[in-house]
Amino acid sequence: MFGGGGSPDVTPEETEPLLRQMLAEEGVSEARPDPAAAWEAFKRYVAVPAACARDYLFFQIGDGRPEYGSDGYFDFTREFEMRGASGDEPVWFEQVHVEFKVPPPLRLGLGTVTVYSEDFPDYAEFFAAVEQLPAFRAGLAFSGYVLAVYHTGV
Repeated sequence: MFGGGGSPDVTPEETEPLLRQMLAEEGVSEARPDPAAAWEAFKRYVAVPAACARDYLFFQIGDGRPEYGSDGYFDFTREFEMRGASGDEPVWFEQVHVEFKVPPPLRLGLGTVTVYSEDFPDYAEFFAAVEQLPAFRAGLAFSGYVLAVYHTGV
């Protein structure tokens, strides 16, 4: 489902355990932080309907700002637009991340790249575009990640 919200039975927060299960099914864990397998699990995860007005995806990669304590990252995010009872303007956003952190002194050696699903007609085209990026392929080849999977409000 592209940007259309979903079942009122599953909240964005409740989708995180589903994502963790999908990651485990692909063999991804903190002990085995495999970004290629995680990407495949993430692609399945975004098809899970959730109670929200709309949902979006984004892919991010970059070296962070180690001088300010910000690690490098290779990150897949699903963002949920939440609205109040009136259904008017967005009230808040929630996100579920699959983040591969690059702890210092390691560096990806890449500039920051961010790709948003809203720039594509559907998720399939978003995924295809991301997979063609040299930065994405470089991120898949990198080793030394620390895996973090989490839900947050923004």
